[in-house]
Amino acid sequence: MTKDQERKQLEKIAALIKEAGPDSYIAITFSGIIEQAEENIENDFANNYKELYEHSKEVIKEMKRDSDGDQKTIEDLRSYNRTLSQQLDTKNDRIDELNKEIHDAAGDISEYIDKQYEDKKRIESLETEIITLKAKLYDLMTKNNA
Repeated sequence: MTKDQERKQLEKIAALIKEAGPDSYIAITFSGIIEQAEENIENDFANNYKELYEHSKEVIKEMKRDSDGDQKTIEDLRSYNRTLSQQLDTKNDRIDELNKEIHDAAGDISEYIDKQYEDKKRIESLETEIITLKAKLYDLMTKNNA
C-alpha cells in the first residue's frame, strides 16, 4: 500500500471515529492513534501505542523492582545509622566521663601544687627559725664560755 492509499484509509477511519462522537468508547480508545498513524506515514515510522504501553509496563515493573531494592538499602542504611548513632552516644558518654576525670585530676593537681607551695613556705620559715635558733645558741655558748 502506498502512502497516499494509507492516508485515504486513515481518513476513512478518522471519519468513523468522529461519527461515533468524542465521548464514545471508540473515540476514547483511539485517542491519539490517528495522529500517531499520520506521523508514522509521514516519517516512515513504525511506532504504535500498544508496543509503547507494553514497554512502559515492563519499565515500570523494572523500576518497581529497583525501588524495592532501594527501599531495602535505605532501611539497611537507616539501621546502620542507628547503630552508629548509638556507638557515637556511647563514645560521647565515655568522653564526658574522661573529661570529668581530667577535671577532677586537674583539681587534685592544683591542690597538690598549693600544698607544695605551702610546704615550701613552711620549710623556708623553719629554716629561718633554725638559723635564728642556731645564732642564739651560738650567742649563749659564747657568753657562757667567756
